[in-house]
Amino acid sequence: MQAMRRVWAGVLLLMAVACAGPGPGEPPEARPGALQMVAVGDSITAADSPDFAAGDLGPGSWVWHAVGRDVAFAGGWAVWGATTADMAAGVEAHDGDVLVVLAGTNDAGVPFSETAANLRSVVRTVGVPDVVLSAVPPIDADPARATRLNDDLADLAETEGWHFVVQPPGISQDGATFAPGMASDGLHPTEEGAAVLGAAIGEVVRRVG
Repeated sequence: MQAMRRVWAGVLLLMAVACAGPGPGEPPEARPGALQMVAVGDSITAADSPDFAAGDLGPGSWVWHAVGRDVAFAGGWAVWGATTADMAAGVEAHDGDVLVVLAGTNDAGVPFSETAANLRSVVRTVGVPDVVLSAVPPIDADPARATRLNDDLADLAETEGWHFVVQPPGISQDGATFAPGMASDGLHPTEEGAAVLGAAIGEVVRRVG
């Protein structure tokens, strides 16, 4: 009888775990029919995600903060240190409603014409109908490069008919360097910085959808 009670206790515990909602601080589970968002990027997108491509996100990723009941993460490609050339070579076709690309930070010394060609290749390969291109966060070691890059990215988005996410004001000071508490090293957003970035991207994704 005691053995049976232990078995039932184990069954009930497993049921409780299976039926539990998201853990503390986790994004809410998307509802059926939610907008399917695919994301491509580098370490700013992957961040501390245990398995980004499989949808196992970490709170240091802006994706964690962009999804919700109405937006589901449908997977994608994001690797630390990735250039846009790496992304163009690594991505595959993917099902989804909206593709978000945040890229270019690691393209130092690369002519923007090459960056643009790589981004076009990413979009063609993934094959998702609506595209959102995001400005990169500040680069504290070279603020002017981030500014030039974001101007070029905005022009590319307009030319291609993509939606563009401007760098959210809350993440920077004077539009040049990270605001206090927004970055861990002058390049990678903290969880707080990722939350600001994710909210801005998520707003555009929802508007597109």
